[in-house]
Amino acid sequence: MADNRFNPGFGAIRLLVSGMRLQHIALLILICAIWGFNFVVAKVAVGHFPPVFVTGLRFLGLGLLLLPWLKWQRGQMTLVFQIALLMGALHFALMFTGIKLADDVSVVAVITQLGVPMATLMAWGLLGETVRWRRGVGIALAFAGSLVMGFDPKVFGYIGALVILIISVASMSLGQVLVRRIRSVDAFTMQAWIGAVSAPSLLLISFIFESGQWESVRTAGWLEWGGVAYMSIAVSLIGHGSFYYLLRIYPVAVVNPGFTLAPVLGVAFGVMFLDERLGMGAIVGAVMTIVGVFIVTLRESQLASVRAGEVPIAVQPGPVVKPSSVIKPSAD
Repeated sequence: MADNRFNPGFGAIRLLVSGMRLQHIALLILICAIWGFNFVVAKVAVGHFPPVFVTGLRFLGLGLLLLPWLKWQRGQMTLVFQIALLMGALHFALMFTGIKLADDVSVVAVITQLGVPMATLMAWGLLGETVRWRRGVGIALAFAGSLVMGFDPKVFGYIGALVILIISVASMSLGQVLVRRIRSVDAFTMQAWIGAVSAPSLLLISFIFESGQWESVRTAGWLEWGGVAYMSIAVSLIGHGSFYYLLRIYPVAVVNPGFTLAPVLGVAFGVMFLDERLGMGAIVGAVMTIVGVFIVTLRESQLASVRAGEVPIAVQPGPVVKPSSVIKPSAD
């Protein structure tokens, strides 16, 4: 049997390879690229459509695409609804509102990465996972970085957007923890329910609190509708469907390290396509946050490699088993 112990000296590549199959690493990188570019797409979309309204359109498209997979999950629907509201309606309504209010999607991309330490803290509080000093330092550094970014003179001008974004990230993190309790619900079915629950909720909220929906629809061109299609198909169907798929195969501690690439790509795309320029405070804070997140995920992956034979909760409940008997992914 191969030695599954992790030597941190081999760096981030060994960190990922030690916990994931190569095809799943490629899938993770694709998800990061899709999500990173989505910050640019979302900024363009909320510049034309009201933010909650365009989020509702996104999930309406997703729900229609996945209608054949919308099946009642006996005994699990309360949990399914909770996950759908947290990871769908609440998270994205707040995130798109934050994107609308923020001047820089680069800052948004970094703030969303706080989901890693938040998920760790929630797993500690809800699932009883142990958080020792190394991860504690990483968590503190990540949140300190967000504070440093917030006090950058330019970013401070839209500090309210950062608060909204942090709440949206907390919603997604709690949803990720709850996903670990789901059993025998495939990725497309979960995404179908997220679309079915989120679309009517968001559209109702939009029509109550927003205005200009019809005008935005009437004047939308191929660029705006292409953005909605990208968010429905690439981000939700491919990106989040694949993310949920990976969560069902691997522990959160194994999946999360690769997602430190997402904010880096988000910042790069913001600079490339939106000509953004960040102040020194925002840059320092961003580096602190990403380093803090990496410390958390590095330590979690070291711990995960020790228990590499553990079967993910969402796939098969039970005791620790040998690596060779871990259930392989099905063709979701």
